[in-house]
Order: sequence, then C-alpha cells, then structure tokens
Amino acid sequence: MHTFDTLISRLANQQMIRILRRGLLYLMPFVLIGSFVLALLNLPIPAYQSFMSYIFGEGWWEIGLLIYGGTLQIMAIITMITVSHAIASEKEFVKSGEVSTAVLQAVALIVFIIWIKNSDGTVISTEYAGSSGMFGAIIISFLACNLYCFFYKLRDRIRSKNLISYYSSSLTREAFRTVTPALLTVLTFCMAKVILDFIGLNSSQILHTINEIWVPGQSFFSAVIVILITQILWLFGVHGGNVIMDAMPTVVSSVPSTMGEVIFNKEFFDTYVYLGGAGATSGLLIALLLVGKNSSETRLAKISILPGIFNINEIMIFGLPIIFNPYFFAPFVLAPVFLCLTAWISVSVGLVPPVTQVVTWTTPIFLSGYLSTGSFAGAVMQAVNLALAVVIYIPFVRLQEKHQQCARMEVFKGLANEIQYIQERQNKTILNRHDETGSLARALAAEIREGLKSQEQTLHMEYQPKVNYKGQVVGAEALLRWNHPIYGYVSPIVILSICDEANLTNELGQWIMNRSFGDMKRWHEQGFKVPLSVNLSPRQLKEDGSLVRSVQECINRLGIEPQYMELELTENATIDATDAICNKLGQITAMGLNLSIDDFGMGHSSLLYICDFYANIIKIDASLVGLITSDEQRRQIVKSILSLCGQLNVKAVAEGVETREQVELLHELGCECYQGFYFSRSLNHDSFMEYVSQHGTAEEEKQKFKARE
Repeated sequence: MHTFDTLISRLANQQMIRILRRGLLYLMPFVLIGSFVLALLNLPIPAYQSFMSYIFGEGWWEIGLLIYGGTLQIMAIITMITVSHAIASEKEFVKSGEVSTAVLQAVALIVFIIWIKNSDGTVISTEYAGSSGMFGAIIISFLACNLYCFFYKLRDRIRSKNLISYYSSSLTREAFRTVTPALLTVLTFCMAKVILDFIGLNSSQILHTINEIWVPGQSFFSAVIVILITQILWLFGVHGGNVIMDAMPTVVSSVPSTMGEVIFNKEFFDTYVYLGGAGATSGLLIALLLVGKNSSETRLAKISILPGIFNINEIMIFGLPIIFNPYFFAPFVLAPVFLCLTAWISVSVGLVPPVTQVVTWTTPIFLSGYLSTGSFAGAVMQAVNLALAVVIYIPFVRLQEKHQQCARMEVFKGLANEIQYIQERQNKTILNRHDETGSLARALAAEIREGLKSQEQTLHMEYQPKVNYKGQVVGAEALLRWNHPIYGYVSPIVILSICDEANLTNELGQWIMNRSFGDMKRWHEQGFKVPLSVNLSPRQLKEDGSLVRSVQECINRLGIEPQYMELELTENATIDATDAICNKLGQITAMGLNLSIDDFGMGHSSLLYICDFYANIIKIDASLVGLITSDEQRRQIVKSILSLCGQLNVKAVAEGVETREQVELLHELGCECYQGFYFSRSLNHDSFMEYVSQHGTAEEEKQKFKARE
C-alpha cells in the first residue's frame, strides 16, 4: 500500500495534473448552480411540482432550464476557459505581466470553436458544448496554450517586432506581440482539422462509430465492458453515459432471450449500479463524511448531499474533482463492477427481482429500487450495494486525505517562507498572487475575518509569566496563537502579515485587547492581581482613529484597574513620533496605563522611544540576553541599559531568559524582572492560573508585608 501511495502521490503532483485540478476547481460555482437547479427541476414529488407551478406559474421550468443551459449544458466551454486560465497562470511571461491570461483564453476559445464547428454551419453544437465535449476542451486548452507559448518564444525572429517600436503605449505593444503567435496557433489547428476531416477522423465521427459498433450482450462480461468503458470515459472528462449507455436496451425495448429474462438493461445499471450517479458516487460521498477530516473535500461532500440524493453527481465529478484524479481512478472504475456483480448474482438466483419498470433517473435511491422492481427487495439490494461502495471507497479517501494534507503543508511552508521574504523586502503582495500560496493566504484571511465577526474564532491567547528573582509572578505578556485544525501551529508573523494585507490589523488588535484584558479581569476576580501587557501593532497605532476610545471602552466595560494594563510597542518596527501618535500615547498613559518598549536595544529608535512615547517599561531584547554569559560586549550593553533605567525610574524586564546562569548574572547587574523559557513558556488561561497559584505573586507578598506592619 505504501508503494502504491507513493506512486499515486507522484502522479498527483505532476504539474499537468495540478494545473488541471486547479482549472476544474474554478468550475465549482457553475457546477453548483446547475446541479441544484437540475435537482429542483426533477424533484419527483407531484405536490412539489404543483406548488412550484402555483407560485411561479407554468413557466417556472423555463427559467430553470435557462439556468441549466447556461451552466451544465455549456460545461465544455466553461472548462476550456478555466483550464486555459490555470495553464496561462503558470507561464513566466504571464506572471511577469508581459502577456495577459485573457489572451491565451481567447486563443483557446477560438481554437475550440474551430475544432468543433459542424459542417452544417453550426458554430457550437449542444452535444459538444456540454460535458460530452469536456475531454476535447481540456486537450485543446493544453495544446493551444502551449503552442501559443512556443510561438511566442520565437517572437524575436518575427519581423513584426520592428513595428512595435513605433508605438509608445504598453498596451499597444502587448497587442502587437500577441498577433503573430495567436495567428500561428489558430492556423496550426485549422490545418490539423482540415487534414483530419479529409481522412474522416474527427471527434463526432469517432463517437458515432463507437455507438454503431457497440452492441451490448446479456452476459456479465459484456456488462463489465459497458461499465469499464463508461467509467474510463468519465475519468477523462467525457460523458460516458451519453456515449455508451444510450446504446443499452431499455426496459421497454428489452425482450426475453432464449436464455430467459433480460437482466442487463439501462434501468438495471441506473437502479443497482450507478447509485448517486456514475461511479456509484453516493458511496464516495458517504465515505468522505465518515472518514474525511474537516477539509474542503468533506465540506464539498456536505454540499453534494442534496443533489446526490437525486443522482446528480456533477459536483463530485467536477468539483472534487474525480476526473483526472489518480486517487479515485481505481474505486471509480471498480466499485460499479463489484456492484454489478452482486446485483447480477442476486437477480440470477432469485434473491431480488429484475428491473421491469421505467423510473426517472433522478428518483432517489431506495425509492427507485422499490418502484423499478415492484418489491422492497430492490431497495434492500440498493442498500447492500451502497454499503459495499462505501467500503470500497474508504481506503482511497484516506489516501487522498493523506496526500491533500501533505500538499497543504507544503503550500503552508511556502506561504511562511514567502511572508518571511516579504518581511525582509517590505513588499506586500501575498494576497494578490494567483497561485496556491496566494489562494491559501486568502483562505486564511477569510477564516480570520469570519472569526472576528463570530464567536467561533480559532485564534486564541496565551500568557507568558514575568517573574522576579524569587520566582514570584509580577506580570504576564499576552501572546497571539493559532493552532489551525489543518496546518497546526501558525506563526504570529504569518497571522499579522496576512492581516496587514487584508486590512484586518485594527480589528484583530481590538479583539486581542478585549480578549486579553477580559482574561485579566478573571484573574483579578480570583484574587491574583497580575498586570498584563498586550502588544500594540505599529499599524494600529498609526491608522486606528478609534484606538483611544477603544481602550477607554475596554476599561469601562470590563471594570478593570488601568494601572494593571500595559501596551507594548515593538522597537524594531519603525514608528515616527508624529504629533498624532504622541497625542494618542499621551491620552492612553493619562488613563493610567503603562507603556513598554519591546525588543529594546536592537532596533531603530534606541532611547528616543522612552522620551517621545511616554514609556515607563522596557524589555531588554532576547538577542542581548541570550549571549550575556559569554559575550562581554553584550554584558556591558545590558549593564548600561539597566543603569540608565535606574536613573530614569524605568522598569526593566529581561526577555528570552533560558538558563539559571543568565538569571544570576542579570540579578548581579541589577535586573529584577525576567521572562523566558527558563521559567515558563506561554500558557493557556487555565494553565497560567495554575502557574500563578503554585508560584504566588509579588503583589500577594506585598499585601502580606503591609498586613504585618
């Protein structure tokens, strides 16, 4: 199984497969619309149909058919547009902005229309505009886009390049650059079509020939051939039912043979084999709900429940997607074979009756089994086959989930690396990217935004204790954390960078302040008077015009004492001491709050923050503390900072303390407050309260001392 997983994983990671999956993912909105409309149109409940006609009139079907015609019936055209967009987005000259994706999409559309144009003059026939033409649309998209790129790379050899220099407009230059490669691409396909038409090899003739020569027999072997061809065509984006199943005999046309009653007819497959649609996708849907994690695939399965009840599985076929998916190739092909086998044996030995009644293909499972056979045994047979399909799909769903998780983690690592690069280059472009990294960043931003609006926020706060030399708690720092259900620990740098780009910084800052100081109030109510510091984003300080009011509202709403509240500014982030910023900080400190400088000693502003920003607490940077026992120069810097703090009556906190030797040396130099892993990592609310209970607080000792006096 491990070797199989490795092989399939490599296949799934092929660039062409990844591009195709992305292109098909863009189909989802149109597939959803078309599938739900189709389900509503075909709901086999007379009372429902009468109600809809009464409410919307007899023409309500026409509206639904228009929507269906504009979505599922032109799926090939939409596929060509979305797949060519996905291909174009991977090309370097498109990424650089040299050529627009619209150009490659337009070329692919022109080629597609040329390729499927009928001899009778019809530009696009309904047959090949829908799902039957999807395979051709995918192939044409790949060939047209890559052929265009080939000709584009040869543009330096084309004389028309000399014409471009006469035009100063960049848009005009881009238009002229696209003329020659577009023309050559279209001409190439035109010549190919003429040649194929001349020798009698075009797609419509090939499919017609298949239908003419395929005469299904009444043996199990012939039924298996029907299933295999149908499913394999589906996997490559061709509507296997339209190609193969139309040649099958129906209940009406079936006549008893010399071997006895006909078993295999179109209704037999619809009733016993294709449960939920081609590939018995009801089994896949249930398997996803049973063993799938809280992933996009599982959410898609939930959306697919209603259409799936009526055997409409386009959401699963094109949205999951099943087509061109190496992980679902085997179960999608083999599950119907096994279901056919069990149904054939059951009918042959008389356990269940054969299908003798025509039932609309959208009739829900179990009901269709009863109506098509006139017996509850038909519904029982469907239940057995459905359970078998679920069992077949489950191991492959698990393999797919494993692969998807690995792929997500790779994209997440890439996102973290890109954000680190952006931090260094001060170039914020992550949300505007049109690749998997940009998609992930936008998805994370959407999660944060929704969480800030609702009570289901997955972000949470942890608190790292600040202690004195005796180990008693003298304060705490609130730290933002995100243990994502899929990606695990998400760095605060990633969170803050995404929020900066998504303009969520101010909302996030207010959420952090309210949540943190709300927890502090709970400590105080339990008798632990511990001060709490909350980081204040430079962007929030600069741009949030309601910052001062928010702080005051927080104090009033929670009823907390402001002298226990502390806001931290990061020194290594440049903050200009403008009148507006100084005024904000002055109003905040006038309320009684403390203001601290984080990462003091290694940033841009040095000592000016103390003067300009009313700071009364500084936190000595961990990069100084970490080497204090081995680096004499750093030791002297820390000593100077502590001496200056004493003279200015500014409290000093050493952060990043990890060893007892550092504590002892800092104590000798005059530092009385420490924060770091030597004492404790950041803790959730309950764990922090346990820590405070075990170690006590300096405030408690002060109160006891006053009581003794």
